[in-house]
Amino acid sequence: MMYGAESLRLPSEERAAEYRAAGWWRDETFLDDLARAVDTRPDHPAIIAYRGDTAPRIISYRKLAELVERFAGALAALGVGRGDVVAMYLPNVWQITPLCLACNRIGAVSAAMFPALEEHDLRFTMTATRAPVCISIDRMDDMDVAARVAAAAPETVRHLVVIGADSTADAIDFTEYFLDTAHPTPDPALALRPDEVAALVSTSGTSGQMKAVAHTSNTLYAATRAGAEPYGLGPDDVIVTPHPHLHMAGMTYGALMPLQLNATWLMIYDRPYDVPLLLDTIERHSVTWAYMAPGFLVDMIAAQHERPRDVSSLQRIVSGSAPLQPDLIDSVRDTFQVPVHALWGMTENAAVTMTRPDDPADWATHSDGRPVPWMDIRIDAEEGEEAGRLLVRGASQCLGYLNQRDVYEACLEGDWFDTGDIARPDGRNGIRIVGRRSDLIIRADGLKVPVLLVEGLLAKHAGIKELALIGYPDPAVPGTELCCAVVVPDGTPPTLTELHDFLDRAGLTREFWPDRVQFVWQLPKNSVGKIQRTPLHRRLELAAEPR
Repeated sequence: MMYGAESLRLPSEERAAEYRAAGWWRDETFLDDLARAVDTRPDHPAIIAYRGDTAPRIISYRKLAELVERFAGALAALGVGRGDVVAMYLPNVWQITPLCLACNRIGAVSAAMFPALEEHDLRFTMTATRAPVCISIDRMDDMDVAARVAAAAPETVRHLVVIGADSTADAIDFTEYFLDTAHPTPDPALALRPDEVAALVSTSGTSGQMKAVAHTSNTLYAATRAGAEPYGLGPDDVIVTPHPHLHMAGMTYGALMPLQLNATWLMIYDRPYDVPLLLDTIERHSVTWAYMAPGFLVDMIAAQHERPRDVSSLQRIVSGSAPLQPDLIDSVRDTFQVPVHALWGMTENAAVTMTRPDDPADWATHSDGRPVPWMDIRIDAEEGEEAGRLLVRGASQCLGYLNQRDVYEACLEGDWFDTGDIARPDGRNGIRIVGRRSDLIIRADGLKVPVLLVEGLLAKHAGIKELALIGYPDPAVPGTELCCAVVVPDGTPPTLTELHDFLDRAGLTREFWPDRVQFVWQLPKNSVGKIQRTPLHRRLELAAEPR
C-alpha cells in the first residue's frame, strides 16, 4: 500500500458501481489503451517531441510500449516496489509519458512536480510522498536543476536519476541506466488496478501549503474524456498544450488524453516557451486541437502577425486557468479562424465545465460552460442572490490530499467538494465564475500565486512590519494579474530586488515572487483587525508605473 493511503477518501462501493454502470469508470487503465494502440496502429506517432528547432523525436506506439517495459524494469531494479512513489521534477521532455506508464506497470505511483517549483516546494512533495526515487533533468537555462533536487531531497530519496550529463549532482545517468542497460521484465501482475492511486499532482499551494492531490487511473480517465468528448476528438487528432506536462492541465490534455484516444501528442521543451516554434509545428504536423491559458494566446497572435503560418488544420482552441476577454477571443478568431472555448476545472477534479460547439460564437466571454455528464455542480447562493459557492462532485474528483485528510475533509459537505470559487448560472445550464473566496492571484500562464505562503515568508523580512500581497491587472493579458507586495516598512524600506533575493534564499518558486512593491504607512483593516484588500486593489489601479 502507498504510504499515506489511509489519509485518502475512497468513494463508496455504491458510487463506484454507479460510475462503472454509466461507463464513466472502467476496468482498464492507460496501459490497456497503449496495448490497444500497439495492436491496431503500432507505427502511428504517439509522441512528437521537440527540443529547440531541431529534428523532432518521433515515438510510435510500438516504440512507446517498448520504452514502458524498459523503464519499468529499470525502476524495479532500483528497488521501486508496489505502492512506492517515484517523484518526477521535469520540464516537457519526451520521457514523461513512458515514465508515468512504467510506474503504473510495476504498481508504483508517479508524483508530478512541475518545473517552476523550487527547493521549499520540492522538499515538501518528496517528504510527503516518501519517494525512494526522484527523476530530474541536469540543467534548465543556467540552473543546475539536479543539484537543486539533491539539496531538497529528504533521506527517503535513495536514488536521484538525471536526464543529461551537465550537473554537479551525484546521480544515476538516465541514458545509461534506463536506455542502455537491460533489466529483467517485471511481473505483469504488479500493474496498478483502475481504482488504485496512479498519480500525485502538486498544487500551487493557494491555501498556504502545497498539497499532493491523489488521482486514480479512473479519475484521470474521466478527466481525459472531459477534454475529448465535447469536441469529438479521436485517433486522428494531433494535440498540443504548452503547459507544464507535470501539472494537471498538461498531464490531462497532453500526456494522457492523446494516449486514451490512440492519437498523437505534440510536445515542445523550451524555457521560455518558444511560441514561434509552436506555430511552426502546428503547421508542420497539422495540429487539430490545443489547450492553453490566455497568456499563450496573446503571444501566439503576436507571433502569427509577425510571420504568418498555415494553421488551417487547427479546429479548436480550449482555454482555461484565467478569464477570457472578448477582445482576445475576437483576435484569435480573426487571426486563426478558429473558435475559442472556455474550460473550468481544478487540480482536484480536472475539467468540470466547458463551452461547447453548439454555444454562441462568443459564449466563452460570458460562460465557463456546462458540466460534463459525469460531474455534478451546485451553486449555494444566499437568499435573493444569484451568485454563490460553487460545489462539485463526480467521477473525476480526486481521492484527497496525501497525508492531509483534515484539510481535504474541510472542503467537503457530504460528497460535495467546495471549490472555493463563487459562480452564477450562465442561462444555458452552465456557470460563470465571478470570484474567489480566497485571496488568489492568477498569472497569464495560469499559474496561481499562493498568497498566504508568500505573505508568510515575506513577513519574516527584517524590513517589513506588515504586508499584503495584492493582484493588479496584467496589461499584456486582460483578465489576468500581476502581483504587488504592499508593505508597511520597518525602518529602511526594502527594494524589490532585496525582496526577490530574500525569497530566493527561502527557496520559493520564482514565478511566485511579486512583480512590484508599494509602500504605505498602514494597511486598511476592519473592526476585528483583518486587512481589507479592496481599498488596496483600488489604490493599485490608480498607482503609478511599477518601481
